[in-house]
Amino acid sequence: MTSRDHNEKTQQEQYEDQQFLRGFNEIKNHESEMAGTKGEIGQAYKRLKDLGWSKKDIEFAKTLEDKDVGQVIADFERKIRVARLFGHQLGRQLELLDKDRTPQEDRAYEEGLAAGKLRKSATNPYQPGSKEFNRWQEGFAEGTKFINADLSKAVADAGAGD
Repeated sequence: MTSRDHNEKTQQEQYEDQQFLRGFNEIKNHESEMAGTKGEIGQAYKRLKDLGWSKKDIEFAKTLEDKDVGQVIADFERKIRVARLFGHQLGRQLELLDKDRTPQEDRAYEEGLAAGKLRKSATNPYQPGSKEFNRWQEGFAEGTKFINADLSKAVADAGAGD
């Protein structure tokens, strides 16, 4: 009976070693990519902070994008209830949640405007030919025009005149 040399590895061991080394390199590459992405995210936060926007503003925007309107309203109602418990001014004065009296055509325009600004799909949710459909399209076009505009030159020119 021959015994194998202590330096000799079975095919299974060789395979496992090979997979470990491949996985190790893959993990290192992904970590490097993540570090770069985190740096880019940090730079975006800094640019927004310099303009007066906070991380909380970004987080709030994400919740508005991720949640349906009913959940957002329920969150506000809960916060107002807590404010009332503490006798806070917010609980006495804020009537955010009154019924939305915005005409449907105006609401459609605002929805289209937001979709254009956020570069969302141009899928109009309204019936083709309806006033709402047309207003949504107008809003979408205006939002797309806004987000594609290069406003940095106008801001720089305005700052130069100070």
